[in-house]
This record gives sequence, structure tokens and C-alpha cells, in this order.
Amino acid sequence: MADRRALAALVMAVAAGCRAPRPGAPLTQPHATAPRPAPAPAATLTAALDAGDPAAILAAAAAAPAEAVAAARPAIARAIAALPDAALAAHAEALASDQPPRGAIALALADRARRAGDRAGRERWLAVAAASPDADAADRAALTARAAVDRAVIAVLLPLSGPHAAIGRELRAAIALAPPAGATPLWLDTGGDPAGAVRAVEAADAAGALLALGPVGVREAEAARQRAAELGLPLALLSPSDPPPAPGLWGLLDSPTTEAVDAAELAAALGVGTVAVLAPRDEVGAAAAAAFVAAATALDLTVVAQGDYALETRTLGADVKAFLGLDPTTNPRLAAHLRRFGKRGWQTFSPDIGFALLYLPDRYERAALVASFLPYYGVELHREDFPDLDALARKHGGRLPQVVQLVGSSSWHHPGLIARGGPAVEGALVIAPCPLDDGDPAATAFVDGFRAATRRDPSPAAAAAHDAWRLLEAARVGVGGRDLRASLDGALAGASLDDGACGPARVGPDRRIDRTPAVLKVDASAFVREPM
Repeated sequence: MADRRALAALVMAVAAGCRAPRPGAPLTQPHATAPRPAPAPAATLTAALDAGDPAAILAAAAAAPAEAVAAARPAIARAIAALPDAALAAHAEALASDQPPRGAIALALADRARRAGDRAGRERWLAVAAASPDADAADRAALTARAAVDRAVIAVLLPLSGPHAAIGRELRAAIALAPPAGATPLWLDTGGDPAGAVRAVEAADAAGALLALGPVGVREAEAARQRAAELGLPLALLSPSDPPPAPGLWGLLDSPTTEAVDAAELAAALGVGTVAVLAPRDEVGAAAAAAFVAAATALDLTVVAQGDYALETRTLGADVKAFLGLDPTTNPRLAAHLRRFGKRGWQTFSPDIGFALLYLPDRYERAALVASFLPYYGVELHREDFPDLDALARKHGGRLPQVVQLVGSSSWHHPGLIARGGPAVEGALVIAPCPLDDGDPAATAFVDGFRAATRRDPSPAAAAAHDAWRLLEAARVGVGGRDLRASLDGALAGASLDDGACGPARVGPDRRIDRTPAVLKVDASAFVREPM
């Protein structure tokens, strides 16, 4: 509408400049027929804009004065976007080099060729734009700096320098172990910070990468996600975050929230009816707790308690007591017990526990300490399938306690958990999306290859990055059409990997990696896979 108003004003200005006949000048004969003047070029463009015909708009723009073309530039851009390549090429070739909108058409065709992976077409139309005065200089410079998309190039965004360089080197070594399948990695260093992640995304786009894998940090991932969306660069994240569902965006690393859902499903499979969650007091812990509560509720489990604790270990004891309701000012039975036994009563009191399963989503170091406080405050943890009920009743002053099954997140899967937690973690179950040490042939082959290359054991994150690369490398074969990057959405929908180092995996409808986790049990100071 604004374009048409501007053109109308221009036409009126031209009309106002026409002079009236001089006084006394001869008038046209009454019966003479005057030829109808041809419409002014500006009026023709106005009519084409009103009609909304893209081809007519471009044809009229070619004959309109420069002022009219400038006023209608947004509408002309929309007309260019609406026409197919062949029609645009015909318009451009019919125009002289200095005749607009030849330059704008050439830039559009160069960008289409870039997205289709057509290097020759991109260069050809950039040359046409360079010879056309109406081609926007800034747009032409930006497009010149962006190579044609190459279906064989996958950028990998990792912290190869900075404080997290060890993680980046480990993931790079894991990805490099993937068998060759035609894709070339473009290694880009994020430096481990958001600004570096943005620069890496821009470098990946400028190099014509089909997509980018990474980065790994939560803050890096958010910064990279926003910039990649602006550039139209598909991004497969390796961070433990939960990306919003959006075209060209995937999450290929198991997140704390997906593990929390797995924990709730495990509780339902075990047949427990009452559950609780105790998480660290940070953003990740809060997200995991909320996901566990939502999933448990959806599974008709009763969530009896939801608590958190400070990240500083010196306050863990107080936070665990608060979670268990061990406040003598609000717990009359505890108050009476302490009056009778004094401070020693904290170790002999049998608390009222209303949940049969407790989920603790935290790192193994802190989780082991939290778990140790539970039996210290009288919580009876599940250690054996058939406990001696009489012995339990005697231990708890004649009352039969609720035995609680501890469940931990994948961060529990570390030898340090057993060393730190001791008897408190014996019998605990661990959600392990990528166990690696369960004898699976694909996992064993990956671990052996990684050890040979680095002389160290791989982490589950390294194995997940290895699998993510293989998944993307296989899916890229299915890209094609006028926009290679856009076609990735279809190529990755439901893509699967049957022999991953972390086990079978597929891309779920929520655009996140979906794999059935292993359930490990701490048994005799070792992690043993539980049949489920």
C-alpha cells in the first residue's frame, strides 16, 4: 500500500507540472478525435502493483522512472521472490545492464544458485549484478562472501582452545573415528564462549557448509542457535540443552530433561506408585525436576515431594533435612524423639517417608554426598530385592519403614560415585543413554579405537558426538532440490542409526535424539546392566 501511495503521489506531481493552453491559442476542432495518450510509465507500474502480477510488476519497473522504481523497491523484491528461476532469468536477459531491476534480479538468482549448491550459477549472476548499477552494493558484498552450499561439507563447532579445549579435543577425536562416508568435516573453534560460537557459525555459513554440528556448551548453543537461524544455517546441537522445535534445528545429545522423562518411565516400569525428585538448585536441575514431575504425573504416578539443594556442599545436610521434613518445629514426632535422645536422636530417628523412588539428577561427586545423607537421617535405601523385614522393623524402633529406590542420571555413571558414595549408593539404579561398557560390539569397537588413538577412555559425550556425525553423514545423502539446507528437514526426519556406539538411535518427531537408555545397577561396587 505504501508503495502504491508513493507512486500515486509521483504521478500527481508530474500531472501538476503540465501547462494549460496559452490564452488565445487555437482550440481543438469540436468534432476532431484526439488520440488517447499512452499511460505514463509510473502509472503503468502503479497499475501492475494494484493487480499484483509479479511478471507485470517487473516488466513495468523496467520502463518506469528511477524514482518510481525506488519507491516500489519492496514490492519489486516480493515480485522477484514469487517468480521461478527461468522467468527471472528471462527478465534479466531482456534488460540492458543499466536498466533496473536487472541487478536485483541477478542478486536473487545468485542467492538461489548458492542455496542450490550451483557454484557456476552463483558466479555468473554475481557478475551480472556487478555490471548492474541498481544492484545493492551491500547485498552484493554479503552474497559474494558466502560460498555456494556444498553437500559434502559439515562444519563442526567445538571449543578447540580456551578453558574447555580438552572437551573439544576429545569430541574431535571421537568424530574423526567415524568411517569415511563422503562428508568432509570443517573444524571450527568456538573458544568455549558465546561470541566465539557466533563467529564459528558465520564462518560455517560463509564456507558453504551444508550444516553445523555443535557447539557443546549451553550458552554457546543458545548464541549459535540465534545466529544460525538468521543466516539459514541448519544446526545440530551437541549441548545438553533443549532447543525449541524449529526448522533447521536439532538436539543430538541426550539432555537432563530427556533423562528425567526416562527416569519417570523407569519408575512406572518398576511398579512404584509414589515418587520424589531432589535436584541441584540451578537452571539445569530445575528443568530436570520439572520434566520428571510432568512425566511422572502423565504416567499416573503420585509425586509426593519435590526439593532442591544449594550447589555448595557445606549446606547439603541442612537442605536434605528440609526435604525430608526433619524440622523439630514442624515435626512433633521428631521433636519428641530429640527431647528423649538429644543430638544422638538424629541418627536413630525413623522419618516418615511417603515415596518409594527418589530421582537425583546431579553430577556424581555431589550426588554421592546427597545419597550419603539419606541413610544418615534414617532413610532406608533399597539395596537388595528381598530384605529382612523383621530386621528392618527392629532397626526402626518397631515400625516398618518405606524402602526407597534411588535413581540417578547419566552423570552417576562414573567410578567416583561408588568411591564417594560407598554403601549409600549400593543398589542404586542409573539412567545410562550411552553405557559404553556393557559389551555391545559397536560400543566395544568405538572404545578400542578411541583408546588406540588417544590412549584414554572416551566419555559418553564423545560417543554421542561420534554417533551424531554418523547420523548426519548418512542423512546428507538425501538432500537436494533448490535449497540443499532446507531439504535437510526431510532428510533428517526419522533418520536412524542402528549400530551406534551408544546403541540404536533415531531422530524423534520433536527433532531430538531418541534412544532407549540402559539401566545400570550399582552392585558389589560395580555398574551392572539391569534387564528391563
